[in-house]
Amino acid sequence: MPTSIRISMFYGALFLGLGGTFAFLPVWYAGRGLGGEWIGYALGAGSLARLFAGPLVAAQAGHPSHIPTILRWAALAAVLIFVIHVPVSNPLVFVFLGLVLGTAYAPLVPLADALAMALERRKLVHYGPVRSAGSAAFIVGTMGCGWLIARFGSEMLLVWAIGTGLLLVISAWFLPNVEAREKLADTDKAGHRLRDALKFCARPDVATALLISFLVQASHAFFYGFSALLWTAAGFSGLLIGALFAWGVFFEVVLFNLSPWFRKHASPLILLLIGGCAALVRWLALSTEPELSALIGWQILHGFSAAMTNLGMMAYLQKHTPERLIAGAQAINSSVTAGLSFGIGFSVAGFLYVRSGADGYLFAAGAAGLGIAICLALIIYQRVRGVPQTDIS
Repeated sequence: MPTSIRISMFYGALFLGLGGTFAFLPVWYAGRGLGGEWIGYALGAGSLARLFAGPLVAAQAGHPSHIPTILRWAALAAVLIFVIHVPVSNPLVFVFLGLVLGTAYAPLVPLADALAMALERRKLVHYGPVRSAGSAAFIVGTMGCGWLIARFGSEMLLVWAIGTGLLLVISAWFLPNVEAREKLADTDKAGHRLRDALKFCARPDVATALLISFLVQASHAFFYGFSALLWTAAGFSGLLIGALFAWGVFFEVVLFNLSPWFRKHASPLILLLIGGCAALVRWLALSTEPELSALIGWQILHGFSAAMTNLGMMAYLQKHTPERLIAGAQAINSSVTAGLSFGIGFSVAGFLYVRSGADGYLFAAGAAGLGIAICLALIIYQRVRGVPQTDIS
């Protein structure tokens, strides 16, 4: 089986599950009796777990050949934790399970990305096209899970999560292995790799790019956490909500497939800037609670706000990260831009949703605007110092 198909299968199974849970986990929590603030705490606990668990787990991979084994165990753990959710109704238990589930999910996306990066370096795959398989599956996930919830109720979210989790476990066994390009020294322990990965990510240029990505990604937290509830209150069905999510992700698929062209013609900072600008415009528009026809138009910007931000960071890490640090650096990136950003963002979003409703999007716009300002400042600074934009990625 071709290498690109194997890793695309894993991305597909992973994001098939995430498509349902991202869109409808808050609806399921609400169906189990949780209020807005508790929903924010449960979602935030999972995201904060990724901040710590991702780098610790990823540091066990001394070279890319270790990654498939870690992904197999993590996928199995995620399924078991979803099964444990079945009888739960206590809010505190949901927060605890959110923390545990976040720990299991922490290495899945960053290590899949790290594996794809290693395969791309060996000219076996292109990151954007294989990653687009995940975005395409996300569309199916939101539509499929939305239809089930509309037909049978919010408890179908748990059925969806367990079923797609089993598919993920199966697909993990087909992940391609990669030979190490350099021999792993006996003294190169996990703790040393984690230290070196942290040192690499603390480099001023990397840290600034991470900060920009953190702010733009954090601005998505209110949307991911509470747009489904706002749209439900507006009278939208579960199927329609799934279709709205899927419509936005469709353009993410398009941009991922066009990523070789974008990466050839734009530096990572320009890609991050495009992502930030798209997010700013999008959140300002959604704060007005637009009618369905306008909402369909604004959802197009999801492809730019999400995909461009992701591609910008991936392009930077792809060029500069030593191979022994690929897993650790990518996990730190995920911890900051998906763990810390959403951990803080979801908790704040729950507070804003209860007190401000759709006006919470204005705070999201503020976070994106700050990311834009820092990105512009860095671009101007580097141009004043004569740093070619094509050499900073």
